[in-house]
Amino acid sequence: MSNHSGFSLIELMITIAVLSIIVAIAVPSYQAQVRKARLEEARSLLLENVHFMEQHYAKHGRFKKNSTQWPTLPHTASAYFSIGFTSQAKGEMSDGYRLRAQPVASYQKTEERYLEVDHNGNVQLCGKQDNKNRCEAY
Repeated sequence: MSNHSGFSLIELMITIAVLSIIVAIAVPSYQAQVRKARLEEARSLLLENVHFMEQHYAKHGRFKKNSTQWPTLPHTASAYFSIGFTSQAKGEMSDGYRLRAQPVASYQKTEERYLEVDHNGNVQLCGKQDNKNRCEAY
């Protein structure tokens, strides 16, 4: 009868294998949730800008500041997305607008999708599929 204290090499290897499997499953799921949270933050900022634009329209009767300028948005970026108008104000879209939240340069390798919202509050998640830009309601 011998009293061995500690773990055998096989027990240690099995524990490491089990932990490796758990990490292999958990990390991609965690990364997907982080990407989703960052998109939700950008969506929230876009919708706050929509609210601002509606207030601007109610006050001035138009979305533009003047014929060549959009008003200054209260939220132009998050840590991972930059936010702005998709077009110049030069006579285009006098009765509406479109805002886009696209990944900042340092985040583009991780996130290739972007969000767009129009003057009606319709939010779309856009990205490349089959070498074409495709958008779906978000």
